Amino acid sequence: MTLDHTDPEAFALLARERQFRADSFDLVPSDNHPSPSVLEAERMYPLFYSENDGRNFYYPGCGIVKSVEELAKARALALFPGSEHVNVKPTDGTRGNEAVYRALIKRDDKILSLGLADGGHLSHGLKWNYSGQDYKIVSYEVTASGQLDYDQIHHLAMTERPKMIIAGGSSCPFQFDFEKFGQIAKECGALLHADISHFVGLVVTGHHPSPFPHADSMMTTIQKTLRGQKGAITFCRTDRARDLDRAVFPGVMAHATGAQLLAKAVAFGEALKPEFRTYIQGVVDNIQALAAELLAGGFSLVSGGTKTHLLILDLRGRPLTGKDAEAKLEAAGILANKQLVPKDPNPPTVASGVRFGSPCATARGLKPDDMRQIGRWVKRLLLDGESPETVRPEVVALARRHPIPGL
Repeated sequence: MTLDHTDPEAFALLARERQFRADSFDLVPSDNHPSPSVLEAERMYPLFYSENDGRNFYYPGCGIVKSVEELAKARALALFPGSEHVNVKPTDGTRGNEAVYRALIKRDDKILSLGLADGGHLSHGLKWNYSGQDYKIVSYEVTASGQLDYDQIHHLAMTERPKMIIAGGSSCPFQFDFEKFGQIAKECGALLHADISHFVGLVVTGHHPSPFPHADSMMTTIQKTLRGQKGAITFCRTDRARDLDRAVFPGVMAHATGAQLLAKAVAFGEALKPEFRTYIQGVVDNIQALAAELLAGGFSLVSGGTKTHLLILDLRGRPLTGKDAEAKLEAAGILANKQLVPKDPNPPTVASGVRFGSPCATARGLKPDDMRQIGRWVKRLLLDGESPETVRPEVVALARRHPIPGL
């Protein structure tokens, strides 16, 4: 029996969601459409328990799961030349970062990280998150032009003497110079942790500098520019491998299923192929095309543009907030999330910016001309005051020419 027969109510919600996604364009930078192979791997593998610490398994029948995990680990290490030890179990990035902190530093130690309003992530020190409650957080900021100021970071590091410096964030149209971060960390006696969750696909294809060999640890999620399913992996130096493995299990989580591990292995395998490099080149070309169109249309962008897979509209000085813009875009079938901008006068729930990314659109086969069309729709909606109802049919028409892979 299929779901439409066994649970029509749940099936109806699923059908509505599928149709909504098919008729819209998801431009949220943290979203992506996994490849059909990744979807198949997670769907078909049995969901049995496989709790283990890398040496001891606590359930029987885990011999093949162990091989799956070893395959995922070998491919993850191959993706990042210079890396030493990897744990592929974490189920999300926040848990992955927590495992690294638990493994490498102590509670109440000081962490220097990018502030949330400047592009940092909640697990880098938000006061309501465990990271902001368990550790002392000092934040570095971006400049008025939306760039990193390494002199400022160096000054803070030498003044505050943190135990860890985090390089990375979730809303960064600029790149991270990991070599400079590594030099600063060594000078002040701190460990360097890299969180490349958003731009990992750019790192493995050479479009963004790699954290290695400069970082002592690294975490990345899988579901963003790497095109996997939800999950994360963590890296550290060999001499801290046991600490990290214990911090993951039993420290912050119980287990990852064989299905999750197989899906990760498949995603890593795809990222090692030439086709993935072509995909990421499309991600880069598409966001550049969108940025150029928005700038030509009269918008301002944080950092003046982008060197990654995302951009941020700066709506300060205009008669609408990020929250307003997000709602209007969604009504037209364009999904982009409200986002804080540097020195934002509004709270995070309102914000003065909107964040766009190109991974999902590229996975659906959109090209730079399509992204320029999306940019023109954004202008009509946010600057010209056109109604979403008039733009929506045009969005649907283009969306239906580009079906979602595996949907």
